[in-house]
Amino acid sequence: MLSSILYSAALLSLANAHGVILAAQGEAGSPPSVGFQVDTAIARNCTGISPCQQDTTIIRDAEISANIVNECGRTELTGNIDVGENTENALAAGAVTKVKAGTLMTVTIHQVNADGAGPYTCDLDQTSNAGIISQNLTVTNNVPGVNGLSQGKTQDFNITVAMPSNLACTGASTGNICTVRCRNNAVAGPFGGCFAVQQTDITPTANSANQIATAQTLADVTEQIAENNVDLPVAIAANQQQGTAAQIQANEAVKALLGVTVTSKAAAVQTLAVENVGVNAAGASVATSSATSKASKAAKGAGKATAATASTPTATAAAKKGKNNNKRESGLKWAKRALLEESL
Repeated sequence: MLSSILYSAALLSLANAHGVILAAQGEAGSPPSVGFQVDTAIARNCTGISPCQQDTTIIRDAEISANIVNECGRTELTGNIDVGENTENALAAGAVTKVKAGTLMTVTIHQVNADGAGPYTCDLDQTSNAGIISQNLTVTNNVPGVNGLSQGKTQDFNITVAMPSNLACTGASTGNICTVRCRNNAVAGPFGGCFAVQQTDITPTANSANQIATAQTLADVTEQIAENNVDLPVAIAANQQQGTAAQIQANEAVKALLGVTVTSKAAAVQTLAVENVGVNAAGASVATSSATSKASKAAKGAGKATAATASTPTATAAAKKGKNNNKRESGLKWAKRALLEESL
């Protein structure tokens, strides 16, 4: 049974060389990140398809555009790489390196054989999982090679990847994660991988649904719907096959062989504040101002009762004026916001 599984895994590979991201080290003292779906149990002293190439990431723009994979591609052993899942797994395991704006990261790339060579380019998704590449990163001390090819094999190379000066990581459950993607330009690839970094010199983002700016054009949405309708029957059949007892047993055998483990960590429960909008916002603002004014007056103490009594007419008039001003300003604020949103 086991030999059959290994033989089948070998047949699944269509490319015959690779490069793997073994580690990415940011700020000193922080843990290193590891490339998504890279398996530390796989041998690095060989060049064969199985086992030495099975966890290499293939990142092809054509596959991304066709919705076969997301921006981090796939491995030959596990298929499409789920960025959100892999990021949260890494966070739970304490395996995400720390960075700041301008940090020079050391990224270790293992060249399996010929077309796992350099040069490697790296880019950044500051939202972690929205699939939006915000900018390219500067890479120095690159892996030797031209067009992803060289005579190198079973070698580790350290490249230097610079975080931009305007770095602003906003992703994942922590609100300060970016996804870094590196890949070479081999025709059989491109090969490379993705990993998470955690920014420490910003205030983590607390998302609100009405502030999410990601969007697709109507043409993209329509095209995606058409593609999904074509893909769905095949996807359903594949899912049914994966759920058979024989396939589940085979998957568990592979996991046991490779020592695949995931650290589980209970997720925090986040409670968002109720956001008042429209006419309700003005009323909420007035109520808040009134309550704050009353609390402030009560805090002045009984010792000033005489003075407070003497100035009651004036204080009352001022309070009424304050309420009217607050209500008017609140209304103007939301009017301005509405005009701004319409202009956008």
